[in-house]
Amino acid sequence: MQHLLTHCYSLVLTTAISLSACSSMQQNTGSSYAYITNQGENSVSVIDTASNDVISTIPVGKAPVGVAVSARLQRVFISNVESQEISVINSENNQLIESISLKGSPVGLALAPDSKTLYVADWFDNKVLAIDTANFRHVQELSIGDAPAGLAVSPDNQRLFIANRDSNDIAIVDTSTLRIKKRISVGKHPFGLTLSNSGRYAASVNVQDDTVSIIDTESGQQRVIKVGYHPYCAAFSSDEKTLYVTNTQDDSVTVLNIPDEKTLKTINVGSTPEGISIDHKTQRAYVANWGSNNVSVINTKTNTLLTTVKTGDKSRAFGAFILSR
Repeated sequence: MQHLLTHCYSLVLTTAISLSACSSMQQNTGSSYAYITNQGENSVSVIDTASNDVISTIPVGKAPVGVAVSARLQRVFISNVESQEISVINSENNQLIESISLKGSPVGLALAPDSKTLYVADWFDNKVLAIDTANFRHVQELSIGDAPAGLAVSPDNQRLFIANRDSNDIAIVDTSTLRIKKRISVGKHPFGLTLSNSGRYAASVNVQDDTVSIIDTESGQQRVIKVGYHPYCAAFSSDEKTLYVTNTQDDSVTVLNIPDEKTLKTINVGSTPEGISIDHKTQRAYVANWGSNNVSVINTKTNTLLTTVKTGDKSRAFGAFILSR
C-alpha cells in the first residue's frame, strides 16, 4: 500500500460555503450515502445505502484518502495526499465546489460534531490543522506526535483524539486551546481511530501489533484485544457493545464483543480492506477494499456478508464516510 506524502503551502479559497445549494440531482431526505475515496483514480464513489448502488463518481484531487461528512453543512471533505489539498463536495448534488490547498500531506480528517471545525492530520509535518468551516482562511496549527493519522472528536466538541502512528500513542487535545491534555501509550503503529457514539470509548487500531486498544476516555484505562493480521480501521455498533475491525492482510473483518473481549465472528471480505463505517439506519457496515477495488457490505444484525459493490481503483475511505440525512 502506498501512502504518498509530499510538501508545499498556500491556502486557496475560491468561494464561501453556501448552505442553500440545490439542483435537479438533489438526494432524498432521510437516505444515507457512503462516500468512498478511490486513491488510484482520483475519485470518490457515492453509494446509496438503501439500494447499494453507486449513484455518482466525483473527480477530486490527486490520491484521495480521508473522508469527513456533515449533514448540517451538506458537505463532504476529502483529503488528497499528492495534490496537497482538501476537496469540498456539495452533498446535495455531489458536485465538487471547492479546493483548499495546504502545505504538507493531509491524510486523516474529522469534523467536530457541531461542524464548525475540520481537523486535518498532516502526516509528514507531524501536525494537525484546525480549519474554520465558515472561513477556510482561518487555520490553526498544532504540533503533535510522529505521523498523525486517525482523528476523532468527542460528542461535546471539546476533545480531539489523535492517533500518532510513529510515536505509538493517542494524544487528547483540548479543542478550545489546541493544547495536549494527555497522551496514552498504545500498541505499535496506531492508525485508525474511532469513538463510540456516546464518546465513552475510543478504539485505537494498532497495525503492527495486530491489536486494538479499547480506551475509557474518562479514566484513560485501556484493554488490548487481539484481532487479525495488520488491522487498519474500526467502527463501533450503536450500542457500544461490538467493534468491527478491518484486517488488511487477512482480507477479513473481526467482530469483537467488547464486554467479554472475545471475537464473535471473522467475516471474509474483499482484498486489503481498509476504511469501515456503519450505517446505523440500515444496520449495515461498509468496508472499502483497496486490493479488489470494491466495497463489502455486512449485515450487522447477522454479521454476514450481504453484497459487494464495485467502486474505483484502490478504494480506501479513511474516516467516518457515511452521511445520513
